[in-house]
Amino acid sequence: MPSSHRMRRQPRPRASVLAALRWFVVSYGLAVTGYVAINAMVSRWLGLDGFADFVIILTVATGLGQLALVGVHRGGLREAAKLTESPDAEVLATLRAGVQVAARGTLPAVGVLSGAVVYAVVGGNEVERILLGVSCALLVVLNGLQKLWANYLRGFGEIRLAGLLEGRSGGGLVSLCQAVAVLVIWVAFPGTGLVGALGALIIGFTLPVLYGGHRVNLRWGHVQFESHFISDLRTTVAANWRFAVNHLGAFLGTNIELWLAGLLLASSQASLFSAAQRIALLLVIPLISAQVVFAPVCARLLATGEIRRLQSVLRTGATVALLVSAVLLTPILLAPDRVVALVFGDTFEGAALPLLILSISSVANVATGLSGIALTMSHREGVAAAIQAATVVAQVVVGVAAALVWGLNGLAVSATTFVTLNYVGQWIAVRRLLGLWTQPTFRPRFGDLRRAEG
Repeated sequence: MPSSHRMRRQPRPRASVLAALRWFVVSYGLAVTGYVAINAMVSRWLGLDGFADFVIILTVATGLGQLALVGVHRGGLREAAKLTESPDAEVLATLRAGVQVAARGTLPAVGVLSGAVVYAVVGGNEVERILLGVSCALLVVLNGLQKLWANYLRGFGEIRLAGLLEGRSGGGLVSLCQAVAVLVIWVAFPGTGLVGALGALIIGFTLPVLYGGHRVNLRWGHVQFESHFISDLRTTVAANWRFAVNHLGAFLGTNIELWLAGLLLASSQASLFSAAQRIALLLVIPLISAQVVFAPVCARLLATGEIRRLQSVLRTGATVALLVSAVLLTPILLAPDRVVALVFGDTFEGAALPLLILSISSVANVATGLSGIALTMSHREGVAAAIQAATVVAQVVVGVAAALVWGLNGLAVSATTFVTLNYVGQWIAVRRLLGLWTQPTFRPRFGDLRRAEG
């Protein structure tokens, strides 16, 4: 029968973590290229007065898309990573139910709600408000689906496609498609402004997301499945809500000051903060992306109790991420004003000092290693969520005061202080709860990465 034939052909031997890491470096290079190109073009297209609006809408849509997944993406990754080459049909049905809840329920609902809110609060003519609302709704859904498919593909062992879809910016494939779309619309329809820039991102998302969904659905096409949305929703939320809180806290921790800048500072100052934050984020993208690479092996080694081996794998991975970040950090330290001008144009040179300040927290993130993924894969995502929630509250309270009293640079100092405390707190928690270190090491063991399955 066709379904049986497909079931026999689908399982593939898992590649090693080292092979996954090599592919990660390639896909990361593509993602950074697209990410920088998009920001460079849009900053010149919209200027100081409009760039902050673009970044704020994009980050809000990304955060809402991630929240609307209710933790299904990381819960699914953890469980898919434990599957054998002959996966249990019941487990596949459970994974599929989680996808149905997110893709057909929570994501569209949050997307529609966010679009309605944007339509209600933005200014401009009626057509522009409708287009901005629709754009925000679509970005919420597409952002969520991108992360859902990337995590499931990683859990199933499809490291190459997963690598091209992973990352907060959409991954290498999405970023390059978006960069091409931005260039075409900017040249052909420059008067479309913010709506045109958001539309280009939507176009760039569409094909990669559709293909990623197709690849995931092939995994359980042979499994009999009956959808009971309400009961599936309850089960899914109960199993994964801590992941949702954890990821919401992490996302707020890196973006809350950006939104405060948009609320409290002049548009030009908010755009400068946005520019500084976008470049500083480049420093942590290697570690953020590596988290998904190492999540499957982390889940498996924790399940088998191989703590010493896990520590070696995580510290070696953190070392690789640190080396990649160091390449990007060097020009920022030597000539931050030129880096900003090169990416965003001369009008953004005022972002140089905030960039230096924000880079400190990015370095702290990389220096503490893969502590967050160790907590979440060990079923201690609630601990990570509590640490992040506490620091986010402090970021809001202190950030508002800092922005009102000291402006742009004060907000940057506040952000760096509490984001750094967040990373250090998780690093300490991993040591106390799991008995392992996650920071980079002077003695990386690449042989352990070669032997571990990715």
